[in-house]
Amino acid sequence: MARQLIAIMLTALALPLMAAPALAQGKGVNCMHGAYTDAQRSELAALGPGMTISDDEIEDAAFDQIGNIAMTAIESCIGRNGWNQEQAFYATLYEMGRLNEAAYRGSGQLSAEQLRLLDDALATGNRDRLWQVIEAGVIGGIGDSGAEVSDGDAMILGVFLISAGLDVEGEDEMVAEKVGILLGFMGLQRFGRREFTNLN
Repeated sequence: MARQLIAIMLTALALPLMAAPALAQGKGVNCMHGAYTDAQRSELAALGPGMTISDDEIEDAAFDQIGNIAMTAIESCIGRNGWNQEQAFYATLYEMGRLNEAAYRGSGQLSAEQLRLLDDALATGNRDRLWQVIEAGVIGGIGDSGAEVSDGDAMILGVFLISAGLDVEGEDEMVAEKVGILLGFMGLQRFGRREFTNLN
């Protein structure tokens, strides 16, 4: 999946960009939220239930189609707001994370109860260190570095799963991987939004 994401980001960087050093003109990365047609929204909604996982990866067809749809919104916002290449890059990360999170939540890979447990746990206490671990993994994936997760980082993720009630013992052995995929999409959004905002 990392290679597909890199290809999508390279496409974003190749789009015709405005010369003005825009501040994203008020909407920032939220510009993309309103840039889809009703038909595109329906297609995005339909892609979620069709998502499947193989070898801890989302199958390429759904991911690629989400990327194709996202690029139309990103290109529209570049034209409207005059984003430079760096802004386009981080906006792409944000939007790919946002759309894939929504699709994955609708895929049925995690049950409604598992999603509730996850969201409740994320909203409880200080999760800064957890997000640092998740974002480090996301950044490593973008670079396709294949860096191993350290024992300390693995412990932080494991403790979080247990405290959230998502411990895999006695359950589907894929739960941890499925939660990790969703957290990765959420981390991609956080990283893209923050870095986009920091450019302004």
